[in-house]
Amino acid sequence: MNHLITISFFVLSINFFAQDKQDEQNEIVAVWTTADETKVEIYKEGNIYLGNPINAEGERNTDIEVLNLKYQEGKWVGKIYSKKRERLLDVECQMEGDKLNLKVTARFISADLQWSRAR
Repeated sequence: MNHLITISFFVLSINFFAQDKQDEQNEIVAVWTTADETKVEIYKEGNIYLGNPINAEGERNTDIEVLNLKYQEGKWVGKIYSKKRERLLDVECQMEGDKLNLKVTARFISADLQWSRAR
């Protein structure tokens, strides 16, 4: 009987910690406001986090993909579309409260951006 209780506790604790890690990964799922007041919705599809702009009607514009990320080692890593350069650039994202910090890299140059969770 003691073994059964121990095994049950072990299984429950693994599920609890796995759920906690999943919640951490999904923190990025939200609508974000960029520095130029554009709204971007980040959502999860499989293991990938995608970002699309929100149009004037408040709907996700799926014709334009601005982010494509994977969660790795406590941050989201992938590509961001640069309208100015008209190409994809490397990006790393980390959460800090209601802020999303983005480090965008183009070859040897990088820039830091910060998006706010939309209200």
